[in-house]
Amino acid sequence: MDIFEFSIQMEHDAEELYRTLASKTEQTGIKKIFTMLADDEVKHAHAVEVLQKKMDTSAVKGSMKEVQTIFASLKKESVDGILSKDLLVELRRALEIEKKGKEFYEEQFSKFDTEAGRKLFKSLSRQEEYHYMTVNNLIELVEKPEWWVENAEFTPKGDDYY
Repeated sequence: MDIFEFSIQMEHDAEELYRTLASKTEQTGIKKIFTMLADDEVKHAHAVEVLQKKMDTSAVKGSMKEVQTIFASLKKESVDGILSKDLLVELRRALEIEKKGKEFYEEQFSKFDTEAGRKLFKSLSRQEEYHYMTVNNLIELVEKPEWWVENAEFTPKGDDYY
């Protein structure tokens, strides 16, 4: 399996996990976050496919700005029971997937001899890091709902970050 096939498969696996998580929650905001994460993974896979075909590709924008808004609105709601503690195992799996994705894209970044490849893999690495932060925030929401409402901040790092 080459770098492109591996990247595409990794993105499809993450998409499938987020769609599964979305189907397991009834809370609209959380379901929307999982769906946006899944949709981002589809965009990532498509961008890699375009690069694989040796076409120039621009950086892929994710949906993380909207996630910030959803987290802000959750702070105004009761968070008890928003996510089942049974989902923690799958959330931790998602966290590991995002960590490995970021590390993979960082490692592969230097191997590209084209600006398009480096630009895409840098963008994907940053988006995977932001996905990691999102999932970690969801884990904190499940594990410490009272603390999360009082203390959690979900702040983007700038428009070029995601």
